[in-house]
Amino acid sequence: MAFDMYAGERHEAIYDQDEYIFVYVSEVPGVFPQLEALRSKFYSEFSITPEVAGLLVHELLALHDRFGALGGKGQGALVLRLAQFFSAAVRNNIGVRCAGD
Repeated sequence: MAFDMYAGERHEAIYDQDEYIFVYVSEVPGVFPQLEALRSKFYSEFSITPEVAGLLVHELLALHDRFGALGGKGQGALVLRLAQFFSAAVRNNIGVRCAGD
């Protein structure tokens, strides 16, 4: 099962094997509020504004900065993939449509 996200013609997903990043988020409540909100809505359909997508880019990079050594190369690749997706939404001023399973 995947959490699918769409921004215009772009598609990205958070797959089952990627959900571990939310464990890091839950270890420091309040530090990553947009990632916490994303996790709380994970199994529903909702939209993310370009402004919130920009905040997610920064939170993903801060998450990697804080926990990168624990997650290894896989976490780095995941953070980069998601940050690129949200960054494209910001640059093109496109909302992100989300659909959870």
